[in-house]
Amino acid sequence: MHKKFILLALVCWMFIGAPRVFSQTDRQAGLDWTNTNATGRASDFVILDSGEKIFGRIVRKYNQAFYDQIVLETGGARSTYLPRDLKVFGLDNGQLFFSRPVPDSSEPVFIQILVSGPIELSGYRGSHFLDDGTSYRQLDAYYTDVKLDGRPRNKFVKPYLFVLKSALKGECGVALYSKIDRLPDHEEAFIDLLESYYACQGGDYRVHVEKVPFLKMSPTAGLGLSYFSIQANEKTDGRNDQLLNNIGYQGFIGLRLHDFRNLPRLSADFRFGFSMFSTTVLSSYAGPQFLWTASEQLEETAIYLPASVNYSLLKNQRSEIYLGISGGLWIKEVTFSEGMIDQRLLGSGETLVQEAEIAEVFDSKFIPGVKLGYNLSLNARLRLLMELEAKRQKEYYRFSLFSDESEYSRGSISFQVGLEF
Repeated sequence: MHKKFILLALVCWMFIGAPRVFSQTDRQAGLDWTNTNATGRASDFVILDSGEKIFGRIVRKYNQAFYDQIVLETGGARSTYLPRDLKVFGLDNGQLFFSRPVPDSSEPVFIQILVSGPIELSGYRGSHFLDDGTSYRQLDAYYTDVKLDGRPRNKFVKPYLFVLKSALKGECGVALYSKIDRLPDHEEAFIDLLESYYACQGGDYRVHVEKVPFLKMSPTAGLGLSYFSIQANEKTDGRNDQLLNNIGYQGFIGLRLHDFRNLPRLSADFRFGFSMFSTTVLSSYAGPQFLWTASEQLEETAIYLPASVNYSLLKNQRSEIYLGISGGLWIKEVTFSEGMIDQRLLGSGETLVQEAEIAEVFDSKFIPGVKLGYNLSLNARLRLLMELEAKRQKEYYRFSLFSDESEYSRGSISFQVGLEF
């Protein structure tokens, strides 16, 4: 009788008194997180902690993957919500965010749902999580110090491989083991793996970032002016060198990578550029008994192959201000003409004139630079871009007057205007 009482008490505790463990997928049960409003159009929305669903416009400058809070505009009024205030919010482009803690935390945050279904993939601030209905684990990868043959080594460890193999069960999961073994730690790779698994299984699922590409690619083209100046690296007292004309012309065509899904403030430019610069070098050197003056014409054409990484200081859907660092290859061709040196003897006043090349241009194949840019939307498919860029070519010129030589670096400030298509 005593044993029956203990067994009955244990059963009651398991089904009544014990706290039920809900998976993350259970939290989606009964929630209508479709983004179609009463008019049949896609719209932003929130689901309050009470379960009430409200359509409106979530105020944002651009599509983001991370939100600490949101502002919902409905009927001209704005309301601010933190993760503790909501169960779900969604955007008109299909992005979906649930309020929940990340593993090993109790504080709710807005986690982006990347793939929903029996096995759910989510992400938050560069980390990714997998929920198979019974467990909720991070897809982790990191470097750790190990010893190989008695020597310390830095090894890249991939615990996410075990998590994925544990979650993707059955024949469809086993068939993907070889693909999992080669799987990089990357959001697109995780999404593609789950799509392959569901395609094999025939299960219902949804990718919530299909309408938000991982990045956007836009052709660019532009023209501009450059102001060239020289900075002395080495010259003697009494020596003076200058460029008579400082203005050059340039242009480019290129490709811009921008609006990365997880890093929307970053962008990158890859360009094919050209430069044309024509000037006259004027040189002089005043000695104790003579004065040397010289001139020579330079015609320079160059191909410039730069790449840059940019960060948006201010960005919204209409305009953007960004700061970038650049570097590129400079492939030039220079022709020299009409080189002349005048030697005036101060004691006698006699002047000697001779033809001679006084300028030499060194190879400066890699050019670093910085730039400030502005991007403005003109219509749905065309944007105006303007950039101010500064570059430096170290030890670029050498000017020789007989035995006296001087060396200069060349700097340039360019302004260019173009279009992004």
